[in-house]
Amino acid sequence: YYASLLLDKYARLKQAKEEAAKEIAEHRAHLENQFQKKVSASSGDSGANVKRLEQETDTKIQHLKTEAGRISGDVVSILL
Repeated sequence: YYASLLLDKYARLKQAKEEAAKEIAEHRAHLENQFQKKVSASSGDSGANVKRLEQETDTKIQHLKTEAGRISGDVVSILL
């Protein structure tokens, strides 16, 4: 009789463990899916950010070239 109760209890524990493992796997898959969606969404923004940074860099380089051309005569005069 006690052996039967122990076997039933063991079977219920095993079933509960299997169900918990299944729920954990489903939850993990759900979280992974959400993470991949966020990564995909942010990587699209990354391309736009790179383009914006390239434009800003080009603008700053052009500004520096203009300033260097403007003051190069003064710098030569000072050095001479």
